[in-house]
Amino acid sequence: MSALFSREDILKELFNVGVGKAASTLSEIIDKKINLDVPDVRIMNMVRGKQELDVFLRQVTEGAAMVSSISFNRQLEGTVSLIFPAEKMHQFIDLCLNEEYSENNSLEFSDVDFDTIKEIGNIILNAIIGELSNTVHIPVEYTLPEVSVLQSARADLLVSDASYHLVLMMYITFNIEGTMIDGAIVINMTLRSLDEILENIDKIYGGE
Repeated sequence: MSALFSREDILKELFNVGVGKAASTLSEIIDKKINLDVPDVRIMNMVRGKQELDVFLRQVTEGAAMVSSISFNRQLEGTVSLIFPAEKMHQFIDLCLNEEYSENNSLEFSDVDFDTIKEIGNIILNAIIGELSNTVHIPVEYTLPEVSVLQSARADLLVSDASYHLVLMMYITFNIEGTMIDGAIVINMTLRSLDEILENIDKIYGGE
């Protein structure tokens, strides 16, 4: 069990490096200071992963979520999704576009809104998977990001039902010049892919 925790600690550090690079890139693009933090990484089987994700969706997003997802394959196979409460996304988008925020509870989003989230998701998700891929020396190929608004978000809409898949779940907090927006990153990958990652981590870090 201690070995699993040490591996999770290493994964957490790798993902934090990835989101740190993404935050730096986003800060330059929107000319605002952005901090991103991944406080914890959890590796769960499909049943537990769905339960955890459903709790997040109920409590944090209150059911409606904006999701940006990419699929990856080659030696690693899976999907990674960036999930935010839909009701807060107008504020998030206005901050990114340097526009004045006005209270807006609407779940309607323009093409510009979707393009903005698609670009943000692309930067963050590519940074995370890219950092992991480069560190453990396992090549991956990505699809273009897809963005959707789920009015009644449920875990089974975001993760595979296949028994050979696992869920890596990370909570993430955006801090844009003092404005805090909480979200989550969910990686749904095959057991074979995770095994290969962990085996390479053991080789690189001496199993510690």
